[in-house]
Amino acid sequence: MPINNPIYLLLIIPIFLGWFAQWRVRQSYHKYLKVSNKIGIKGGEAAKSLLSYHGLNMPVLLTKRPMLNYYNPQDKTLHLSEQIAEYNSITSISIVAHEVEHAVQDKQGCKFMVLRNKMAQSLAFMGQFSPLIFMWGIFFRNALFIYLGIILLFGMVIFALISLPIELNASKKALQTLKKINIADEEEIEMVATVLRHAALTYFIGAGQRIATFLFIVMLLYIAHQI
Repeated sequence: MPINNPIYLLLIIPIFLGWFAQWRVRQSYHKYLKVSNKIGIKGGEAAKSLLSYHGLNMPVLLTKRPMLNYYNPQDKTLHLSEQIAEYNSITSISIVAHEVEHAVQDKQGCKFMVLRNKMAQSLAFMGQFSPLIFMWGIFFRNALFIYLGIILLFGMVIFALISLPIELNASKKALQTLKKINIADEEEIEMVATVLRHAALTYFIGAGQRIATFLFIVMLLYIAHQI
């Protein structure tokens, strides 16, 4: 298939959009990492306050990677980078509040969260290799690998789409809670919203990338059958 075929835009455009989204996130992250919140609360302290407010008792663990912050539903732990935990910045309270809300969703049995957790266990390893499995099937003309790859890719699309409402809800609730317990005032809430809005862009583009990859693979298979 010629390289100038429009089908390749399904791969090229999402790559550039993904790069743009990551650039915006990093720009926002580092900009507001330099802006101290008015009450001078560090990310680790904010995490304890927010967890206590929601009636949650879980370990807060430090990670070495600067932008690696997440809630692990498997062992009920909150992971914060040292930068986020030790800085009293707008970025710190933004990230912490968002991740704590994931713990709240888990505690409340959010249906989308429960489904995503179940899918994550199945797709964590195999899903990442689905394009390779498909290409292996194409190369060796093995129908089993071809359709296994397509099924796994479709699973990754569903996983990405399910993640969208989870992430958006966490950001919305984070803003409400920060304001309610007076960790951030109106001016700071606007800055927090900017950080979380740029992060949300990566969720949407990530879902778009999954969909585009799936469509690309399906169209490749269709073209192969036409030859």
